Amino acid sequence: MKKAISTLLALVLGLSLAVLPASALELEEAKELLAVYYVDGVPPEVLELDSLDAILEALGDPYTYYMTPEQYDWFNQSVNGQVVVGIGATVENAFSGGYRVMSVLPQSPALEAGLQPGDLLVAVDGLELTAETDPRTYIVGQEGTSVTITVVREGVRLEFTLTRRAVTIPIVTYETQGGAGYIECISFGETTADTFEEAIKALEDHAEVWIVDLRANPGGDSKATAATAGHFVGSGIMLYFRDGAGDYNYTFTLPGYPDLTDKPVIVLTSEHSASGSELFAGDIRAYEAGIALGQRTFGKGTAQIVLEERNCEYMEGGEAMKITAYRFFAPDGATNHITGVLPTLLISPENTQRAALLLSCGLSDSPENHLKLELAGQTFCVSLSEALTEENRPAFTELLEALPPSARLWYSTGQSWEECAPITPAALAGTLGLSFTPRTLPDAADSEFAREIDTLTTYGIVSGFEDGLFHPGDTLTRAQFCAMTASALALPPSDGKDRFADVSPDAWYAGAVNAMADMGFVSGYEDGTFRPEASVSFQEMAVILNKAAAWASMDGYDLDREDLTVEEWGAYYNYADWARTAVRNLDKLGALAGGLAPADPGTREAAAAMLCRLMESIHLIWD
Repeated sequence: MKKAISTLLALVLGLSLAVLPASALELEEAKELLAVYYVDGVPPEVLELDSLDAILEALGDPYTYYMTPEQYDWFNQSVNGQVVVGIGATVENAFSGGYRVMSVLPQSPALEAGLQPGDLLVAVDGLELTAETDPRTYIVGQEGTSVTITVVREGVRLEFTLTRRAVTIPIVTYETQGGAGYIECISFGETTADTFEEAIKALEDHAEVWIVDLRANPGGDSKATAATAGHFVGSGIMLYFRDGAGDYNYTFTLPGYPDLTDKPVIVLTSEHSASGSELFAGDIRAYEAGIALGQRTFGKGTAQIVLEERNCEYMEGGEAMKITAYRFFAPDGATNHITGVLPTLLISPENTQRAALLLSCGLSDSPENHLKLELAGQTFCVSLSEALTEENRPAFTELLEALPPSARLWYSTGQSWEECAPITPAALAGTLGLSFTPRTLPDAADSEFAREIDTLTTYGIVSGFEDGLFHPGDTLTRAQFCAMTASALALPPSDGKDRFADVSPDAWYAGAVNAMADMGFVSGYEDGTFRPEASVSFQEMAVILNKAAAWASMDGYDLDREDLTVEEWGAYYNYADWARTAVRNLDKLGALAGGLAPADPGTREAAAAMLCRLMESIHLIWD
């Protein structure tokens, strides 16, 4: 059945609105659909449960659920941009003490009342919400009636009374801001690609760069995302899908697909950018069409099929079921699942937009009062008269602090760029009188892996000790290496449910160690211990990073399925049997570093070098 109807299925790359799982679909039919399509397979004991509600709860996947006809209609409206009567806010479906607000629509009651993305919706008209409550049941109503919304923001409970009205969901808006063609997109739906084309054609003659604001975009349709990104990169593969059997298919734009602009793209990201918006950023990264600026994204790298009347005989009366069927990857093979997209420039939310607009100045013929920046294959120019104004100064300072070691700056009071020599961000800040706080650590300069250490500290992946130093030559414990790797992959802390006898829930490393174990990247000993304070060896680090690479990238996954050749066995014979393939894989990925013997204790500098090189190789670091 899967092969027969797969061409008719719409792949969805978005967070959806809250829904209730209770269904009119027959239980045995639902079980069959889950058994056929669900990407990770459904354990037999889960399929034996006696209700769809129980099965979906046991799966624990917030993106797999049943939709009533009314809920499916609302889902389509939220993705494709239609007129609805309500308050003008979208919320994700996962309940965690409330429903998180993902976006607030322009010209809506929610915006006027002061709701913000990230607010946690906890009550409607005094009714406390639970995981079994569909908030739309209480929020949607007749135009002109009132509803009281209670949210939690930064631990503070806030209450808003709003008047329902018809709200148009404009999923794409565009305008000129400074030297930028500024396009804001809150969903990838049926009209998104066409509106982007319209925007590019209308603003191309006035834009020096494109700013694509995806900070409140939770995703949408995969084909719409691919078509939209294609306007900036032309024809090519836009994403890969891998199913539970390890087989790939892909979505692409046809040869001759119009590449409408050669100007660099700056993608604005936030923790609310998810799925399709992460894929769009991955396309821009893979085809070297621009950079991303903002915060690390949400981390949804799975795609769902929507089964409804047109493609599934079990569905009737307008009902539908959404099932996670694939993991998806950017054209360069990187996942964004859990890890999110790490932007090229990691900038605080309050300075994101201003920092991007500062990069929208066209390249001046003369360096006088200008700064030139080369980053990720793109060239940007900053007008210092704009950057040093009181309102822009904080954003400009943070922009300089966020530059990774790969960036190159030119500044001079001369008459030509050819006369300029590169300058470091710290030196430029000193010249301009800025209050500059470096993200790098002073003793990293003493290490042969200074570039790698500085890259990871710039992105906040590793940090120093209380003395403000990195201590590159110090040996590393198993717990410390888990913490470093979990930070790189943005793994959420896990309580581990007493997984290891010697990992106390109160230990500083417990969340990271348990998260790494949950992912299958580390394991304990036969006696049920983890030995967190024991030194981690060089070959142990290689094995752990190889497992992470196989999960996080197509290249790592494919390498890990290759047997060692006779020649490779000879090249890595001095490593333990359980480590040879992992070391071979990291070597092919260019991630080996440190010059240590297999059983030598790993050092902080070697761990940072291997981790950074691996992240660069599998494109988790944008460069």
